[in-house]
Amino acid sequence: MAEHHHTEVSKTELLQRKLEIKQERKQHTISFVMMILLTIIAFYAIWSDKVPNTFAVLFILVLAIVQVFFQLYIWMHLSHKGHEFPILGIATGILCAAVTVAGIAAMIWTT
Repeated sequence: MAEHHHTEVSKTELLQRKLEIKQERKQHTISFVMMILLTIIAFYAIWSDKVPNTFAVLFILVLAIVQVFFQLYIWMHLSHKGHEFPILGIATGILCAAVTVAGIAAMIWTT
């Protein structure tokens, strides 16, 4: 009887894992389509002059940040458990980049 219970648990775990894989594939497909659409939007906005030149850089940066989110959280699985250290490294890198950009902007502005 113990063997029968163990087999049932294995089948349940296998079914659960198949459902998780199916969900991950769905997320990957949706994020891939979203990244392609965001890229097309960026190219079209600049090519067609629909976005004013003064706003173009900010517009492209926002689209890029959204794509980075898709890349890190969907494709690189940073939303899963055990990825706290890489997230800390990314946050530190973003902080360093922001301080660097702010410092350069301050130097340019004061001259």
